Amino acid sequence: MKRPSLTLALVCLAIFVGAIDLTVVSAVLPRVMLDMRVSVDTDLGRAAWVVSGYLLAYTVSMTFMGRLSDILGRRGVYLICLGVFIAGSAMAAMAGSLEALILGRVVQAFGAGAMVPISMALVGDIFPPARRAAALGVIGAVDTAGWMVGHLYGGVLMRAFDSWRLLFWLNLPVGILALGLTWWALRGVPQRRDTGGFDWLGAALISASLIALNVGLAAGGDLGGSDFYGERAGPPAYALPLVLAALALLAAFVWAERRCPHPLLDLAIFRDRGAAAACAINALVGFALALAITNVPLFINTRLALQNLAEPDILRQAAWESGWMLSALTLTMAAAAVPGGAISGRFGPHVPTRVGLVMALSGTLMMSRWQAGSSYLSMGLELALAGTGLGLVISPVAETVIAASDPARRGSAAALVIALRLVGMTAGVAALTLYGVPRQDALRRAGAANPLAASDPAGFLIGVAAQVIGETFLIGAAALALALAAGVWGLDRE
Repeated sequence: MKRPSLTLALVCLAIFVGAIDLTVVSAVLPRVMLDMRVSVDTDLGRAAWVVSGYLLAYTVSMTFMGRLSDILGRRGVYLICLGVFIAGSAMAAMAGSLEALILGRVVQAFGAGAMVPISMALVGDIFPPARRAAALGVIGAVDTAGWMVGHLYGGVLMRAFDSWRLLFWLNLPVGILALGLTWWALRGVPQRRDTGGFDWLGAALISASLIALNVGLAAGGDLGGSDFYGERAGPPAYALPLVLAALALLAAFVWAERRCPHPLLDLAIFRDRGAAAACAINALVGFALALAITNVPLFINTRLALQNLAEPDILRQAAWESGWMLSALTLTMAAAAVPGGAISGRFGPHVPTRVGLVMALSGTLMMSRWQAGSSYLSMGLELALAGTGLGLVISPVAETVIAASDPARRGSAAALVIALRLVGMTAGVAALTLYGVPRQDALRRAGAANPLAASDPAGFLIGVAAQVIGETFLIGAAALALALAAGVWGLDRE
């Protein structure tokens, strides 16, 4: 392979476009609901599937498409997935109903979800071990930058053109260009193919488990309504059974994999202490990251809205300020992914992983002390510290898992890396909802006798929100402390 760096750059173009679409709809969903005549009061849960359906299909796709690339070859599967993403974008752009838009988003995600793990496996194929971690850092940075700018990209286009369909139409020329360029660049890439068969039972079990887990955990967000001090209904009755079903399906998947001659996931990878630790770190980092991504806009929106009750345009201002403040976390995370890979390649994965987790833990502990009067400068610096730490971890954990896998199974190993991070993020959002909402209600009721609640109700509610957000950041800090312990235990031999 004469041009591995050029190949990496062209592959990253498609990764970036797919990652943007992971978050781009969040900025335009209100306009989508207006155009589709979807009621905010009665159909918000259905409209949310425009976002959550993409994430779910994105996660499920990577679990088996990585393995298909092991069997059929990276080039063909990658180009097919890019074509599926382009087709899904066209379906979304032409959607005449909410259901058609959700379907188009799901098709998009089935293509986009497979491109990242296949690209990571491709890096394992074309880069020597000494350069592999740095190349994985580039993929991590591009992927993170994509979903980081998604909401800003959507907001800018909506402000300029006032058309959410344009977001999807623009994917077509960019996607077709990326398809042609990557086909050209991948012509000289050696095609590794595993001679084993495809594990259909394993693919069905792990897909069903992920679907049940995501839907069950996401149900925690449906906690009903309440008045200022009122009672709030709990999660839907189906939430816990779905989570339990997900665990049972996961156990069945492990049972099936141990008996399959050509398993979807070679469980022997977990016998490697470094790979097992890296998998745990990845899931715990995803958990903490989801808390930060959710807490930042929640805190800023709550503070601005309560401090400016009479301002009609305050929600737009809050969305704008939340986006830029959140970029302090995600921009630094993307920027640190590249040096994290370079440091890992030179000194071993234990150095950037431990340093990064210490930085992320420190930043998260600082963020747990946010108050109503916290300045954007201090908040941004603390977010940047946490983001830099998280970014340093991305490449080393991916390299550790991929290096521990058989070369013929790098696709499935790379898929495991991404899937665990997304599962961790799903669990993080669920933890925020299941703990934060009841805790906020309890604090409101307990403060009924607080003189501040009568004299300054806005200040009282901001204080409650700050306390709850601080406590959830402490939960994230606990997850990062566990990740650091796993790094010390599992990566000490590197």
